[in-house]
Amino acid sequence: MACSTPSVLIVPGSFSSGEFYYPLRDAIMAQGFEAKAINLPTVKINPNDTRTPPPMYADADLVAAEVEKLADEGKDVIVVAHSYGGVPMTQGAAGLGKATRAKEGKKGGITTLAYMTAFLPELGQAAIEILSDVPPGQAIQVGDDNGWWYHLNRTAAVDLVFNDLPREEALEWSTRFGNHSAQSFLDPTTQLGYLEEDVAISYLFCEHDRTIPPTHQQRSIDIAERQGKTVAVTRIAADHAPMLSAFDEVVGWIVGIARG
Repeated sequence: MACSTPSVLIVPGSFSSGEFYYPLRDAIMAQGFEAKAINLPTVKINPNDTRTPPPMYADADLVAAEVEKLADEGKDVIVVAHSYGGVPMTQGAAGLGKATRAKEGKKGGITTLAYMTAFLPELGQAAIEILSDVPPGQAIQVGDDNGWWYHLNRTAAVDLVFNDLPREEALEWSTRFGNHSAQSFLDPTTQLGYLEEDVAISYLFCEHDRTIPPTHQQRSIDIAERQGKTVAVTRIAADHAPMLSAFDEVVGWIVGIARG
């Protein structure tokens, strides 16, 4: 029998701490569901952080560890990934589907992978490849500080990421961006969690997104469908940060998945 109150795990996008998703997390919890937004190892918020930039696999390992912790408690898990987060979610979810775990005599597991205008990679594909043909005017420009990427032009990034938010609000959110590991964008997937047996795929298609344009979101959907998966697509008029600009719609999307 399916768990009546699944847990929601939120995987952030690049340059972003879990803080960007705390309002979303809190709204999901207010609807009666356990929810958590993780902080990716590949994101550096503290300028005094002297770590070597981690690979994408460090993010995937964290996703897997968080899922296993919930699953071992017998919980069904919905993993929601935003933007770059779709890659480590895809990598980390492999072997953790509820049906797969049941065959191993384990309880709980992933029931849905939810891609919020997120990368859904093919086997062997790295994040950097997915946006390799985005028009030059829509490519976020980054600098490199010892393997840590940073936004070269914060105003330009605002125009691509937060284009549906009021200007002042968008600029304020942009000050919370951190650095992101360059290596993580180069690491290819070695396993595909969305191919797990009985794991559903949902995709939140954001029609105003300038960072992952609609053409590229459709490619992600097509990748899954070519491999025999059914993708439940929800389309909204929103930019690349729908958890801020289309808050109620995103809450409704996730809660709808959780309620089945």
